[in-house]
Amino acid sequence: MSGIGVRLVPHGELTEGRSPTRCVEVDLGSGREEPLRITPTELVRLVMEADTVLAEIRAHAKQAETQWRTSLGHWFEEARAAVQAQSPETAMLQRVLEALRRPDRQPVSSLP
Repeated sequence: MSGIGVRLVPHGELTEGRSPTRCVEVDLGSGREEPLRITPTELVRLVMEADTVLAEIRAHAKQAETQWRTSLGHWFEEARAAVQAQSPETAMLQRVLEALRRPDRQPVSSLP
């Protein structure tokens, strides 16, 4: 990606056919044939609007990251609860296996 170039047009290049107040040249560098000419006021407005838009983008990105971290925290807690809930089932299955391995097997229904 090529950068955007900004230059102040020298007095000798200003012509009446092209408004002399448009003395700032912005080269967008995207294959555009000739640079865009704007007034200094338009340049200041452009910079201010770009700053505002970038601040909004940053705010949305931070909000999305916060929501993602919150969701991740909920998923982590749900996963932890699911793993902890499996412990009693695992313990019960282990008791069943131990009961099946004993020579004096007890019926599974009488296991605690």
